[in-house]
Amino acid sequence: MDMNFDETRASGAPQQAGRAETVRAALVVVHSGDAGRQGTRYPLGDEDVTLGRDDGNTVVIGSDQASRRHARIFVSGGVHVLVDLDSTNGTFLNSKQVKEQTLRHGDVLRIASTVLKYAVDA
Repeated sequence: MDMNFDETRASGAPQQAGRAETVRAALVVVHSGDAGRQGTRYPLGDEDVTLGRDDGNTVVIGSDQASRRHARIFVSGGVHVLVDLDSTNGTFLNSKQVKEQTLRHGDVLRIASTVLKYAVDA
């Protein structure tokens, strides 16, 4: 069978252009020095989320062990990616220090003594 490249193209409507749909998720506070924050949910969508000691962060970590701007979560290809912002004491994901890592449902993030769980919305 002799086939040229034009015949291998998929027929029908062109694919919708644009970005992949971002997974909807949240960071849930599992442990914090401030017991009143336990269970707090921080929704994650398309917008960048910053974590750190400074009051201007999306998630404020009330600890001197956290850097002012400690870490950031951004969207890449529809998934959330955690990046350490050259913090002094490191960012830990599932008990391992990380510089940059794609987040998966159930991942446990620790900055100083604050522990957060990454939970994808069902």
